[in-house]
Amino acid sequence: MKTILFSGTHGVGKGFFLGKIKEYMKHYNVYSASALIEKYKASTDAGYKRVSNVNSNQDTLIRAIKEVKSGSDKDLILDGHICVFNKEGKVERIPEYFFDEAQITGIVLLQDDPKVICDRINQRDTYKMSILDIELMQDEEQKYVKELETKFQIRYAIITHECTGKQFGEILRKIGGECCE
Repeated sequence: MKTILFSGTHGVGKGFFLGKIKEYMKHYNVYSASALIEKYKASTDAGYKRVSNVNSNQDTLIRAIKEVKSGSDKDLILDGHICVFNKEGKVERIPEYFFDEAQITGIVLLQDDPKVICDRINQRDTYKMSILDIELMQDEEQKYVKELETKFQIRYAIITHECTGKQFGEILRKIGGECCE
């Protein structure tokens, strides 16, 4: 069973994108990483979109993924992150062991114009995010996904909202997922 991590910074529109193309993902179970973590662990929020204990959250998520996978024969798309803002507001990479233990077979990274992301966050939420923070996050995501491919042979693709459902299905096939019809 394949596990594809669908990643991107807060506010990039991962949920919106997946909702837009859901008809092309009938052969997948789609789960939110944060919803799985919350299901198995009390929240330890460190403020707006910040994570106070990144490793503990990933340990919980690994257990949740294993449980979800054991109850299904469908491949999994996990709506999550490869980098997060830690409690100090700094960009922090999800620890490498997560990708191995969660058996991530591919990563699709959704990116957008940092100004568009900031505008979206600032309109949607009471918290204000800076364009610089979003730029730093997206730069770090690109670096990390390339390193993960080199180190763990996890194939990846970087997409924008221009990607269609059909194109997304092709990307999933290329990075190790099954066909999305």
